[in-house]
Amino acid sequence: MYAGLPIIAAALFVWQSILLKNMKGDGAAGYGQHAAYMLLVGLGCLAAWGIYGNLHIRPATAGIGIVYGIDFALTMIIYARALSSGPLSYSSFCFSASMLIPVLASSVLWKETMGYFQGIGLLLFLLSAYLILIVDGKRTRERPRRSWYLYILLAFVLNGLLSVWGKLHQLTVGGEMTAFLGTAFITAAIVSLAGAIIQGKRRGSLGLVNRESLATIGGLALATGVGNGLVVWLTPKLPGAYLFPAVSGSLIVGMLLVSRFRYGERLTTAGWLGMSAGIVAILLVNR
Repeated sequence: MYAGLPIIAAALFVWQSILLKNMKGDGAAGYGQHAAYMLLVGLGCLAAWGIYGNLHIRPATAGIGIVYGIDFALTMIIYARALSSGPLSYSSFCFSASMLIPVLASSVLWKETMGYFQGIGLLLFLLSAYLILIVDGKRTRERPRRSWYLYILLAFVLNGLLSVWGKLHQLTVGGEMTAFLGTAFITAAIVSLAGAIIQGKRRGSLGLVNRESLATIGGLALATGVGNGLVVWLTPKLPGAYLFPAVSGSLIVGMLLVSRFRYGERLTTAGWLGMSAGIVAILLVNR
């Protein structure tokens, strides 16, 4: 009944990545657009909380939600910079592969047993990263900017930590999801707005949102809000061993198609081998 919904979530995340890559505006304008769509998502979550909840929020929900929101704002801002300074295919792959971080965190922090398949998956991911970032990086004619490596590493870590904060909240509270997400996205909007103000003062201009960016902001709000909400809603309804590989695998395949046919990006043999090893690694880690 729910089997096809992870693919819909992945399609929304593909759309999100395209919008981020094509986002117009730098400095204060870029931060302002991030703040705008995050605010829309946050207000939507708070509205749902008010309609379907009892307007009660525990301190743990508020605290972890704020941490999640700060992390989310930094993740999306840095991921957007990675997309603008490097190939879409590799950026989205590294971003999706960050799901390995909560797997390691579950083993270290919550003493969950890491099986044989998970261990092989982690080794395959290391091989994948080597093939993509080292071997392929030397062979491609148009190498990413040096800043891309820093941006994608930070995006990898920060995006992976989002799942850690989400799991920590569920283990600590076990509910109040709309209140949690509403707090998180409102916090993310405030962080992005603060970045816009700082950038505006540095450059002497504070043009946050213009008419040309309204469609992008609306699209990002829809893709981010519905995509993340759908995954959260599916979490108790589908086995994690199916849900997360289905979302990540579909996202990687979708982004490969978009990067090839929309942006004309070509992968070397090492790149294709690295991508394939990464997809297998994701499937094994979630067995």
